Amino acid sequence: MTPDLSNFSDIHTHGHTGRDIITSIEPDEDIADEYGTAWYSVGIHPWSTTSPIDSSIISRLKNLAHDRRVVAIGEAGFDKKRGGATEYQTEIFLLHAALAEETRKPLIIHCVGRYGLLTDLHRELRPTQPWIIHGFTGKPELARQLVAEGFFFSLRPDSPVRQYGVIPENRLFTESD
Repeated sequence: MTPDLSNFSDIHTHGHTGRDIITSIEPDEDIADEYGTAWYSVGIHPWSTTSPIDSSIISRLKNLAHDRRVVAIGEAGFDKKRGGATEYQTEIFLLHAALAEETRKPLIIHCVGRYGLLTDLHRELRPTQPWIIHGFTGKPELARQLVAEGFFFSLRPDSPVRQYGVIPENRLFTESD
């Protein structure tokens, strides 16, 4: 059974593991920890989409998505400033969204400058699993719109976005990235 994300002190970090944190990895990274000692999210970051993703990486992503130590899918998403063409980022994102539904795990999202596209896909796909925007730095009005669309958020404890008061506590997680 996938642990409840609200039990984690940090749902998005890189480079270290622990019992109450979720470490974001790419499919070519190893999971060496025993079940219960470390938790992971696995995904292909949009910055990694500048060239076609090898089929072996896609296969590894799909296999890892089903590992019980993996409690979330991603970091996946869109970046207007870095990464491959929007069309390719979308193709890779849709793969992640399908895996999140198939495995019944939340989707951790990186989004820079593509909130309209992200919202359109959310409306079209109508996911049953939470879509969590990590590291959101947008304005209060955008946060309000995304909340109304059903998105969740993960923020650093010192994020000014927490001061907006527009993200309900039940839609907010803590991260260190």
